[in-house]
Order: sequence, then C-alpha cells, then structure tokens
Amino acid sequence: MASTSTSSSGDGTHGIAPQDVTLAKPPVTEVTGPSSKEEEPAKTPTATALSEDNLKNLEEAERLKKEGNEHYAKDDIDGAVAKYEEALQKAPEASTKQRAVYYANLAACHLKCKQFEDAVQDSTAALELDPTYVKALMRRSAAYEELDDLEHSLADSQKVKELDPDNALANKTVQRLTPIVNERREKMKDEMLGKLKDLGNTVLGKFGLSLDNFKAEKDPNSGSYSINFKQ
Repeated sequence: MASTSTSSSGDGTHGIAPQDVTLAKPPVTEVTGPSSKEEEPAKTPTATALSEDNLKNLEEAERLKKEGNEHYAKDDIDGAVAKYEEALQKAPEASTKQRAVYYANLAACHLKCKQFEDAVQDSTAALELDPTYVKALMRRSAAYEELDDLEHSLADSQKVKELDPDNALANKTVQRLTPIVNERREKMKDEMLGKLKDLGNTVLGKFGLSLDNFKAEKDPNSGSYSINFKQ
C-alpha cells in the first residue's frame, strides 16, 4: 500500500477523478470521497464478538478514520492518508467491514492525487474484505478507466448495477463504456483474424495455395459450416 506524495489539486470538491482525462468521457467527479456520515459501516456480529482489547483498538481505529475524513474534507490528502493507514494498523483483523472502509478511503485519496494504480490496489484490498462494497467497486472502476483498462472498469460498474440497479453513476458508466469496449473487442477480433489469415497463407503458400482456395459455407438448417476447396 503506497502513501501519497503529492497534495490535492485543491479543486474544492469531494470528487475524485482528475479533470484532464481523454477517452471521450466526462470527469468522474461523481465518485464521492469519504465522509463520517456515509463511511460508517454497519455493526456486525464479528465486531460485537471482539475481545475488550480489540474493541478498544477498533474504537481508536474509528476515531482515526474520522480524523482522516476531516483531513480529506480540507483537501489535506497526505494527512488523510496518514490517519487511514494508522486506522488499518490499529483495527483488529476480524473487523473486516471497517478495514474495508479504511482501504476504500485510501483509494479515494489516491484517486484525488491521480495515483490510479495505487487506487486499484487499495480498492481491491477493500473488496477482498467486502466483495459487495459498492463504493470500493466504483472507485476501482474509476481508477481502471483512468488507466485505460476499460474492460475491468466496465466489469466493476456492471457489478455495481447488479448490486444497486438505481446507482446513477454505475448506469452512466456502463452506458458510456459499453460501446467503446465492444468496438475495441471487434477491432481486436479483426486484428487476430488478420494475423491468423497471414499465418495460414504463409503455411499454405509453401504448397502453392492460399486461404482464398478455401470457402466456408454455412448450412442454413444446422448453422454449422463446411469448408470447400476450390482452385
């Protein structure tokens, strides 16, 4: 888990994505950063089963998280990162929901500082602890998109749609990325077929033949193909 070494851009918002992205998409300012109200995990049986010492450590970790949120709200990203990392060090391993929040908050900080690979790493750590954590999925989706890994970005947003069909940001992301991803898939398929054709012609050329000597015909009844040879 890498610490940030740059400060916030000071754009005065709690949006995470930078403003200078190409890829024919709007700035991902809808991805929210951490706040004390929205980042409070639900109490779980795991938390209530902790020992007295671990409960004290968890309370301290939650206090550190809230301090981190206050730093984030003031655009003090380095200060926020320090508090979230302290919270992770303090929180018991069994407090998976809370630890997932701390990792997701670190991901928000990395997004703010355009450290997209680190954002993916910390979002993934959060999702390993809480696979249905919508904010972690959306933050990782935003980071993947900035890294031009549109396949994974789309997959994360589609997962959010499954978990929360009314999620506006996920719906917009899926709508925006689906045609781009499909176009890239088609282009990749055409490139692969072209390479295979070149390879086939290279091999067949040794026998005075080419792929043009073979014609694929589809059976309208079965849908299967037959290969016919022609001179």
